[in-house]
Amino acid sequence: MKVTSHWHGFAWTGHERPADNVRTDPSQPTPPLEIADWLKKPARHVAATFDNTPAGAKEASAWMRAGAEEHVYLSEESFSLDERMSYVDDDLSRGADAVWGYYSKTGRYVSRALVACPRADIGCPYGR
Repeated sequence: MKVTSHWHGFAWTGHERPADNVRTDPSQPTPPLEIADWLKKPARHVAATFDNTPAGAKEASAWMRAGAEEHVYLSEESFSLDERMSYVDDDLSRGADAVWGYYSKTGRYVSRALVACPRADIGCPYGR
């Protein structure tokens, strides 16, 4: 099994959750149906890349938090950002993906993904 050497961050915000036929088109910046399919997107859709080091994981976590602070979760009172971040930090500590898709208090659909790379069956498509 390959060990994650880094994460690619992807961000998308729209008026609603995109239709499945749009999500299956790799040229679209929309969240795909399968997490690994983020890595089929063109490099221009990568918002950030973070190394799998303690400093890189901290930066990746901060990136997720910043996105959530910009687009506050509709049900923040029932599942706080700090609670959600504990899951993100646990995922990152294991070299796993951290992925959110939710509606914000402003009614926007928000997708944030930290996708572990390389994967067992996919080398880094962006040359890292």
